[in-house]
Amino acid sequence: MQPEQPESLPLLVCALVVSHDCVEAVRRSVTALEASHGRERMEILVVDNGSRDGSQRMDSEFPDINMLRLPHHCGLTKARNIGIRTAKAGFLLLLEAGVEVEPATVMALVERLESDNSALAVCPLVVDSSGAAVSRMYPLPSASLVSSHWENPASLAAIDDRAAAELHDGKAILLRRHTIQGMNYLDEKFGEHWGDVEMAFQIKRAGKRIAMATDIKVHVDPAAAPLWRPASASDRAAYAADAATGAAAYLGKHFGFGASLGFRIKLILGALLRTITFQDFSYSSSLLSRLLSGYKIDGSSQRL
Repeated sequence: MQPEQPESLPLLVCALVVSHDCVEAVRRSVTALEASHGRERMEILVVDNGSRDGSQRMDSEFPDINMLRLPHHCGLTKARNIGIRTAKAGFLLLLEAGVEVEPATVMALVERLESDNSALAVCPLVVDSSGAAVSRMYPLPSASLVSSHWENPASLAAIDDRAAAELHDGKAILLRRHTIQGMNYLDEKFGEHWGDVEMAFQIKRAGKRIAMATDIKVHVDPAAAPLWRPASASDRAAYAADAATGAAAYLGKHFGFGASLGFRIKLILGALLRTITFQDFSYSSSLLSRLLSGYKIDGSSQRL
């Protein structure tokens, strides 16, 4: 009589990586995740956002990961929602491509979140190849800061006070799946930009916080192959318009319709002035048309 085989333990955590034309960065992240302690209880899920560089075939190199292939660039928020709805585990580690975990990182983050009733999410400390900390923490931005830092939320002034931090740099964050389900998933008013800020706002509104675990580390290598960045005037305009739409959505939700409308008008008039004075005409004219349409990166356009 054959001895009974022990039942496999249920999945505990899903590490979710969204990729777009950054195959080397995804490879570094997945390689590190595969070496994690408790790998048998971890799902590695890569959502490819319409890549053309081989990222979409990563599962041929790592057969134990799950791969979702989106036909177009659908933006970070929609891609994450698709992954979250597919994930099977109760915890979600949202990981930026290129971030490399240590073997103990993922399970240590789960343990930390389970032991901290004041937190709905926990972030590890991000360090570079020399071991220097590169994690950044912020307060949630005021309306004026949203308006002045609309193109890149990461350009907000960082703070050192962990107790006052409400927003983290978004490179790695662990949450319970039901936390995101309780938000009715991530708000798809946001495309590529400002979704992390909105998620942090929802956590604060619930009376909870994002905890920074400075003793749990992940690594980034600034010298390694960078993530994809828009190069053509059209792609740069698409990213800028998406950021503007995200900032306007955030302003409208939390500071009122007038704040959102005034912000949109200011950007439209600025783009119009640059267009008629032929300042970087290709970019300015493309940005103007996208601002007028409320463009966001969500897969409805086949560009990018």
